[in-house]
Amino acid sequence: MKPTFGETQLMLTTSYKKLSQATAGIALGAAMLAAVANAPAQAATLTTYNFSGQFESLALPGSSGVSVALQNGSFDGSYTVDVDQLPTATQVNLSSWLVNVRDASNNILKTFSSAIVGNTGIAVNNGVRFTNFVAASTGAETASLGVVFNPGFTGSPGNGPTDGLFSSVIFSNTIVAGQIPIKSTPVPEPVSTAGIAVAGAMGLWMKRKQKAPVA
Repeated sequence: MKPTFGETQLMLTTSYKKLSQATAGIALGAAMLAAVANAPAQAATLTTYNFSGQFESLALPGSSGVSVALQNGSFDGSYTVDVDQLPTATQVNLSSWLVNVRDASNNILKTFSSAIVGNTGIAVNNGVRFTNFVAASTGAETASLGVVFNPGFTGSPGNGPTDGLFSSVIFSNTIVAGQIPIKSTPVPEPVSTAGIAVAGAMGLWMKRKQKAPVA
């Protein structure tokens, strides 16, 4: 049975409504996607810090290779990190870094750099860690430098390292491996109020003595 003219008009009207709703939904979805695509990315607060430290006078027992050569040595460099992501309970990738590891004669024995393929640098817990790469061939070396700063690390090295370790391992016919600890940087003791008062009194006494007339 053929639909009447009125029924045909009703079906056409219903179809147009559904088509309009679908078109509107597609347009709204496209607009939302465009808004998301054009939304500005959250800005990162990238900050660069310089840091340095000293190695202990003795590598850990059984060590050999670079770790022994670093006895009484040092390290220095810089790193850039997004401080908005700190402090962290996990880890945050550093944006860039360059760290030189030196022996007691100031010769550079190892360099960690974001410009070297395979090197990694992260802010983790209360410090930073640098690794060259995971050795995949005989004779290649895997080395890392972990530097610990004060608790609640927010990017700044503060007064310097409080702990840390350099590690190195070379897989060849024999394993050449070693570790050497980082010296803790002494924290300057604040001058007490009493000490300031005594120093002030001594200075005042000296001035009066200089001004006193000679008998």
